[in-house]
Amino acid sequence: MNASIAEKSIDPSDSILSDDDRRYYVKLSLGEKAAYGFWGFGSDLVFQTVTIFLTFFYTDIFGITPAQVTVLFLVARIWDSVIDPLVGAIVEKCHFKMGKYKSWMVYLSIPYAITTILCFTTPDSAAIKVAFAWVTYIIFGTVFSFMIIPSTSLSSSMTQDPVERTVLNSFRMFCSQLGGVGAAIFVPYLAAHLGSTPAQGYQYAMIILAVVMAASFITTGLFCKERVPETVTAEPFKFREIFSQFYYNKPLIRVFFLFFCVYTFNIMVSSVGTYYITYNAQRPDMMSFFSMLQVLPSVIPLLFVPAMVRKMGKKAVVMLGCVISLVGCVVFFLSPDNALTAACIGKSILSFGYGIELGIMWSLLPDTVEYGEYVTGKRAGAVVFSLGSFAIKIGLTVAGVIPTIVLDAVGYVPNAVQSAQTLMAIKLLNSLIPAAFLVIAVLVFAGYTLTDKRFEEIVKVLADRRRQSETNVSNR
Repeated sequence: MNASIAEKSIDPSDSILSDDDRRYYVKLSLGEKAAYGFWGFGSDLVFQTVTIFLTFFYTDIFGITPAQVTVLFLVARIWDSVIDPLVGAIVEKCHFKMGKYKSWMVYLSIPYAITTILCFTTPDSAAIKVAFAWVTYIIFGTVFSFMIIPSTSLSSSMTQDPVERTVLNSFRMFCSQLGGVGAAIFVPYLAAHLGSTPAQGYQYAMIILAVVMAASFITTGLFCKERVPETVTAEPFKFREIFSQFYYNKPLIRVFFLFFCVYTFNIMVSSVGTYYITYNAQRPDMMSFFSMLQVLPSVIPLLFVPAMVRKMGKKAVVMLGCVISLVGCVVFFLSPDNALTAACIGKSILSFGYGIELGIMWSLLPDTVEYGEYVTGKRAGAVVFSLGSFAIKIGLTVAGVIPTIVLDAVGYVPNAVQSAQTLMAIKLLNSLIPAAFLVIAVLVFAGYTLTDKRFEEIVKVLADRRRQSETNVSNR
């Protein structure tokens, strides 16, 4: 491992920062971390349900074709390419009494819950199904942007300490994955036992999950604090500055590709697992357990990611997670369809690696907020995090479109015996095809240069700027 990859976190005794420079290096209380983690739990109850079950729901329950799903996902992502940066800019321009980021979490929690329920609602009329899916899914994606961008941006405002940010985001992702486990276990059970039809079952299941999700966002908005300020003399954020943030913030671009590749990988293996367990393994009774393996093993490494970062550095931890997931993909591909245990081992390994990636990725974005302020003079946390949100949505699209295109090409027929060609395609979609995105992630992130030492240098410059601006204001 070369020196740049293996760089460890800075020892506090070697820090170049003074106590005044560190005034926003806040150690967060367990209660505040728990509140921040709760929104992750509630959010992923919904997000993982969409990730794991929506494609299958659309094709096998709702009743539209894979090709129609493909077009829907593509159009929705074109819309997201416009709306996500705008949401980031809108959040930057709006300042509410409750807080710049927290207010959105509280005010939009109930509308967001309603949109998630509508996505899993099947209209009685077959003539309007496609239109209904289009409207509800695109509205869901839009409201999701207004929720996820402020929610994730909040971590950059709670503390400036990069290690504490890693702990905070690892804790949040730990809770998020628990939410994912809950979705994997309870959605199939609730869908099978609620209502008189599978369509009603999915709708009633989503109602329960949406209520929990709304409560989680409200709780976080009420109990978490925003601390890291903007520069005193900063002018109001302008929409055109979106492009300068993206153009000059080089570490952010690499983090964007990391988010895109890792989430595409995970979303794809999550969404096609239902096809594998139903048709390849012919064990639909194991769907809850198999879906759980996509999430539960990823919870374990989240407990240790902060310690790994302190010892290895953020970059090395990212690389390690990708390599472990790649090993899991290979094990899964080499497993015979009639050897479900071997497939489960492969799925557990790739999920474990994904957990490492989750624990570190979300702590990289707050660091790029400081870098963006350093090179542009404007602190634009929501704009930075909007790129992360957009990366996830592109991942949702690519991970949704590739399976539908492949399945359509090999002649997949819902609720029927599949051909050997279709079974092989399903297996590839669960292993080697998503693995290709991890290879891209490793290649792109190898050039990431925002080390802990460089981050401290940037924080010191920003602290000097802030003191100077405060002095200028007081002398007026």
